[in-house]
Amino acid sequence: MRYILAGILLVLIVGCNDKEPEEKIRNVRTMELIQSQATSRHNFNGIARSDVAARLSFNVNGTIKKVYIRDGQSVREGDVIASLNDSYFKLKVNEVKASLKQARVELSNAKSKYKRIKQLYVNRSSSLSDLDNARTTKESANANYNAMRNRLEQAQLKLSYTKLRAPMNGSISELKIHKGENVTTAMSIASISSAKSIEVPISIPGSLIDYVKEDQLCTVTFDALKGKTYKAVVVEVSHASSQRTTTFPVVVRITEKSRKVHPGMSATVRFDFHNDINKNSFVVPLHALMEDKKGYYLYIVDDIVSNIGVIERCSVRRGELTSGGIIITSGVGSNMKVLTAGMSRVHEGQRVRVSN
Repeated sequence: MRYILAGILLVLIVGCNDKEPEEKIRNVRTMELIQSQATSRHNFNGIARSDVAARLSFNVNGTIKKVYIRDGQSVREGDVIASLNDSYFKLKVNEVKASLKQARVELSNAKSKYKRIKQLYVNRSSSLSDLDNARTTKESANANYNAMRNRLEQAQLKLSYTKLRAPMNGSISELKIHKGENVTTAMSIASISSAKSIEVPISIPGSLIDYVKEDQLCTVTFDALKGKTYKAVVVEVSHASSQRTTTFPVVVRITEKSRKVHPGMSATVRFDFHNDINKNSFVVPLHALMEDKKGYYLYIVDDIVSNIGVIERCSVRRGELTSGGIIITSGVGSNMKVLTAGMSRVHEGQRVRVSN
């Protein structure tokens, strides 16, 4: 009897060991693909410049007496940049002033004489010829006086030209003069750039130029100003390319005022092209896209019943990186469930529970 009970117990133990362990189904997170027209981000490099710039030069010849501004210094409208030796021009002003004084005296005498002879003529004490001569003398003296006044204005103007002043607020660059140098009216002394508006010229490849329009918004960052992004707008678009390149010139203007942005800074202009370049595409998080020897792929969950599905490998082609993720151009379709977390802990053919 004891042996019979031991046998029964052995059979029960063996039967329990043959029972398969219960399958453990892992929870996974997915996203449902929706066909969309993705946003494509493109960056272009350029150098900032002022939208208003001018080359400066003296309006008279002369010798540099003093330079007041350093290269790169900011100036305000009216500030003196440099001056010429003005001794000659002051002498001319004084000479003309003396001549003007003499002309004023002569005019005064001519007026008095004409008035006297006119009165004599009325009293029949002077001839018509004497009156005509007095009138002519007065008119000549008046003309000479006006001419001297004009000469004085010109002499004073030339004297003022011996000081080169900033025509606007801005920064000075390319300062090329030193004390004692002789300059002429055709010589470029310096350049001035207005700080009111900053532009960035860039080159756009032919494949993208049709997507760039005037008044289109974009953003600009500067290598020297880390972490700061400035809003900008397209102000010029040229559809004529250079013979040497297949790129097209475009100019954007920063719409935000900043004292930290200066002409000459290296800049990056970013465009987010919407709705046209990547038609009928899908965007997934960058971390959801994986790569092996066979190429790029996504894990999708298929055959879902009661939130339980099977992991499948889906080979895809990737597009560009966008602000919302990576563009998938082929290999997937609408309503597919793409795994977005825990990709390293699952394998193809594994059953999982979907939780969005």
